[in-house]
Amino acid sequence: MEAVKQNFTQLYHSFHQRSFLFAKSLVHADDVAEDIAMESLVILWEKMKAEEIQSVQSFLFRVIKNKALDHLKHLKVRRRVVEALDEWEEGEIDFRVEMINGINDEQILSKEIREIAERTLEMLPSKTREVFMLSRQEYLKGHEIAERLGISQKGVEYHISKAIKALRVSLKDYLLTLWMLLKFFS
Repeated sequence: MEAVKQNFTQLYHSFHQRSFLFAKSLVHADDVAEDIAMESLVILWEKMKAEEIQSVQSFLFRVIKNKALDHLKHLKVRRRVVEALDEWEEGEIDFRVEMINGINDEQILSKEIREIAERTLEMLPSKTREVFMLSRQEYLKGHEIAERLGISQKGVEYHISKAIKALRVSLKDYLLTLWMLLKFFS
């Protein structure tokens, strides 16, 4: 058993640094590169125990390349899911805002609701209010707001979520009434 451990230690010392650097050049993340390098060395070790490998370095680098490719594909899928969820949430939020904006001035409670919404928006930090107004009054997309204000897309999402949460809290007593009015007048 000691000879097996010693052989793996030799393999590790011979190839770990190159494996890590190669993996890092593909995935651009130290922790992921370290995981890929270690998993690849274990795969190589297992393969070497089972059969003779003609070119150890070629086999190892092929395993690293495939693991890096799997990792990047997974990131891409995860990003698509996050974007789809963000779009859905934005659509839902837009619907709610449009529902509130769609209430005619003559309708019951509209002046009171508008005043509460305005007071709520005035109490928000200026950046949050600015992001929300750009989104809802100028109908700018998240990336357009981020570019205009020099903040990240996640920052835009944070500010919009913060504003909507504040509006939801301040208008909580009116949301059911608004919904019922929309059903009644539609």
